[in-house]
Amino acid sequence: MPESVGLSLGPTGEFVVTMFSPLWGNSPETIVAQTVAEEFGVDPAEVTVAYEGSIHGLPSAGPGGSRMTVMLTGAVVGAARKLKDKMARIAGHVLEVDASDILFENGRATVRGVPEKSMAYGDIGLKAYWFRLDLPAGMESGLEARHTCDHPYLTPPSADRTDLGAFYPMMAHGAHIPVVEVNPDTGQVSLLRYIAVHDVGTIVNPKSLRGQIAGGITQGIGMALFEEVVYDEQGQPLTSSFMDYPLPTAMEVPRFEIGHVETPSPFTEYGVKGGGEGGRMIAPAALASAVEDALAPMGVRIDELPMTPERIVTWIEASRQAPGAT
Repeated sequence: MPESVGLSLGPTGEFVVTMFSPLWGNSPETIVAQTVAEEFGVDPAEVTVAYEGSIHGLPSAGPGGSRMTVMLTGAVVGAARKLKDKMARIAGHVLEVDASDILFENGRATVRGVPEKSMAYGDIGLKAYWFRLDLPAGMESGLEARHTCDHPYLTPPSADRTDLGAFYPMMAHGAHIPVVEVNPDTGQVSLLRYIAVHDVGTIVNPKSLRGQIAGGITQGIGMALFEEVVYDEQGQPLTSSFMDYPLPTAMEVPRFEIGHVETPSPFTEYGVKGGGEGGRMIAPAALASAVEDALAPMGVRIDELPMTPERIVTWIEASRQAPGAT
C-alpha cells in the first residue's frame, strides 16, 4: 500500500505539496506541511497543500490501518530529497561551490562552513523558472519532484538487528487503565478515570495524536458499553436509528489522561509509528477487564460485548443462581 506526493518550489519561493490520497478528516495536510517545514527550515504556514484528481494521481492508498503519518512523512521526505538535489545544484552553480556543500536551513540554501554565503529559496526558484541561462549545463527549467513511498514492512531488517522489534517497524504499543464503578442493581457502568499511555515512536503533532487517541478510546467505549446491531428472528434490523443504536456522548466519556513513550522506529522517517487505532483496539478489552474486576466478588465472567445494563444485571443474577453461589 504505497503513498505518493508531489513537491514543488515556485519562482517566488513558495512550497506546494500535491497529495493523491483521499481526505478523511485526519489532518494529512498538517502532517505534510510540518514535514516540508522540517526538511527545509520554513514555517508550516508557508506550505500550500493541494489534492490531485485520480486521473493524474500517483499510487496512494489513503488513510486506514494506522499508516497515514508514517507513509506521508516517507513520501514527503523522499520528494524533498529529490528537490533538494536540484536546488543544491542550482545554488552551488550560482555560489560557485560544490552541490554537496549546500545546506538547507532557515529558509535559505547556505554554504557549509560559510553561513553568510547563501541564497534565499525564492532566488533559487526564480533561477529555475525564469533564468535558464543561469542554470547548470543540461538542467531543465522548473523545480518539481514526485516520490512514492513503499510500505516499510517491505524493508527487511538488517543483519545486525536480531530483536523482535526490528520486524515491527510501524507497530505502536499502548496500555490503558480504566477505573469503573458498576451498580449491581441497575447494571449501570460509570467511568471514573481513564488513563492511556501509547508509544507511537517519534511524535509528529501532539495535538493531532491526542485527537486520534481520544477519538479511538471513545469509539472503544461505544463498542464496549453501548453499540450493537440487533436483528429480529426474521433478520430484520431493530437498530434502525440512533434512538435504538446509542453512541457515547460527552456525558458518558470521562476526561482522558494521556501519556506518551517515544521509541523511534528504525525503519521509518523520523522514527514514526502509526497511532490511529491504539485507542479503539485497546479500550474494549481494558473496559471489559475493569468491569469484570468490579464484579469479581459476584463471580461474573465477561465474554460478550457490549456490556449493556441489561446484560450486566442478567450476568449477576445468573451468577447468584449458579450452584455453590453464596
